[in-house]
Amino acid sequence: MPFDDTLFLKSQVDILSFFDEVQLRRVTPDIEHRHYSKGEVILLKGEVTSGFYIVKKGKVAVLVKPKGGAETTKELPAGGFFGEISLLEDTAATASVKALENDTEVLTIPHESFQKLLQMQPLLKKALLDKVAAVRKG
Repeated sequence: MPFDDTLFLKSQVDILSFFDEVQLRRVTPDIEHRHYSKGEVILLKGEVTSGFYIVKKGKVAVLVKPKGGAETTKELPAGGFFGEISLLEDTAATASVKALENDTEVLTIPHESFQKLLQMQPLLKKALLDKVAAVRKG
């Protein structure tokens, strides 16, 4: 299955598209696969995380409640990702995430493997920081 994951990451996850297949194959054996039922919580706000999460199949809802603001929900389809803020800033999860469909599959790239990606391609960190900044602006 690692080869399948390599192709998925290269073709469906925009933030990873500038990696070549050889680079992605260095981390795909480490990827963890989890399946969730509709409504099941994948990640709780405040939870300490240690991975970069990618939706492979189905959809998830990211529930964000800024201080003093109203809760907002953002849907992420296959190819969407979350957990990057925790990895980049070494903090707990800033949002809760739950599955919106039955048999939602989420891939997790462990922290150490994600660090390998950052070392191979320094542009990844900048691209992720730009996305984080855009989300925070609203």
